[in-house]
Amino acid sequence: MQLSDEDIVMIDDSLQHLCKDLAEAVFSRPERACEPEPFIQAMNLVMDQGFVNADEESGCGLWEACGQAPQLALTLRSLTALARVNAGLALSLHRSALAHSVLRQLGRADTGGAHPGISLQGRHGIGRGELANWWCGRPVDEAVLSDVWAPDRPFSGVMHRQTQVLLAPAFTKGTMVWLLVQGRVTKAEPGHGLDELHDGAFEPAQVHEVRLPEQQAKALVMDVWQREWLGLLAIQQGCVQQMTEMAQQFSALRFQGGRVIAGHPAVQIMLSDMQAALTDVRTVLAGQALTEQGFADLLRARNRLNDSLALAANVAMQTFGGLGYMRDNGIEKRWRDVNHLRLQSGGPLEMQLMSANWCAKDGVMA
Repeated sequence: MQLSDEDIVMIDDSLQHLCKDLAEAVFSRPERACEPEPFIQAMNLVMDQGFVNADEESGCGLWEACGQAPQLALTLRSLTALARVNAGLALSLHRSALAHSVLRQLGRADTGGAHPGISLQGRHGIGRGELANWWCGRPVDEAVLSDVWAPDRPFSGVMHRQTQVLLAPAFTKGTMVWLLVQGRVTKAEPGHGLDELHDGAFEPAQVHEVRLPEQQAKALVMDVWQREWLGLLAIQQGCVQQMTEMAQQFSALRFQGGRVIAGHPAVQIMLSDMQAALTDVRTVLAGQALTEQGFADLLRARNRLNDSLALAANVAMQTFGGLGYMRDNGIEKRWRDVNHLRLQSGGPLEMQLMSANWCAKDGVMA
C-alpha cells in the first residue's frame, strides 16, 4: 500500500497519542516490570489500531511496503516511539509484525488469532560467519549451519510469555527452511533485561516445515535479518533517547558544588556524548534501504552503533551517580534493556565474522 505524506503524518500523530496513553496507564511505573496481563492488553491495543497487520491483505502496519523509503522510515520511527514507552513492548510488536510479514510470503498467514513470534537466534548464535558465505554463494561448512539451525533444536529466545506460535529458520539439505512451531513458553523467567519478556525455552507441540526455492529462500532470509537488525537499532535508539531526556532533566535539578550539575563541564561533555551517539544512529537509519547495498552498510555499522548506544546508556546512568543503579529509578531498567538488546540476533563477535565474510565477496577488507 502506497501511503501519502498526509497518511504518514496522521499515523505518526496517532502513534504519539497512543504511546502517551500507554505511558500514563499501563506503563506508568517504568522502573517496574509490567505484569503479563496488562502487557498483552497493551500489545492488543496497538495491534487493534492497525500497527501490526495480521491479515493477508496489505495495510499500513510495521514492516509493510518497506521497500519504499518513507514507509521504512515510518516503521523505524514507530519502533523508536514505542521503545520510549517500553522496550519489551516494542520488541514484541516488531517481531510479531516481522513474523506476520514472513508468514504472508510463505502463504501461511492464518495463525488462528495467535500473536506469532520469530526467533532468528540458532542453537549457538548465528553461524560464526557461515551464513554470510551461504548468502554470497560461496562454499559453506554445512555442518556448522546444520548444527546452529538444526530442525530438532530446542527452541529458545526472547518472547512474551503468551507466545503460542513461533517462526524459526532451520538449515537442512543445503538450504534454509522455515519452521512454523505451535507450542507454549516453559520456565518463564526474566533475563538480564527486557523484564516483561521470557528469555528461554519454547516447548513445541506441532512443527510444520515450509521450504522455498534456494534463491527465494536466500532473498527472504537476508531480508528478514536486515529488518531484524534495523528494528533492534530503532528500539535501542528509543531507549537511549528516553535515558538522555531523563539525564537532562535530572542534571537540571541536582545541585552539587553550589550549582546544578548541568553547569559542570564534565556533565556537559556527558550530555554531548549522548546526543552524538543518537545523531550517529539517526543518520545511519535515515540512509537505510532494504537492498543488498543497505544490507552491507548495516553489517559494517551495527557493531559500531551498538557500542556507541551502550556507551550513551552508561553515560546517562553516570549522570545520576549512585542513584542511577537503584531499582526504584526507571533509568536502571532501561540501561539493562539496552544492553540486552545489543546481543539479540548476533552478538559483537558474530557480527564481526559475518561482516568479514560478506565483505570478502567483493575483495573488501571489513
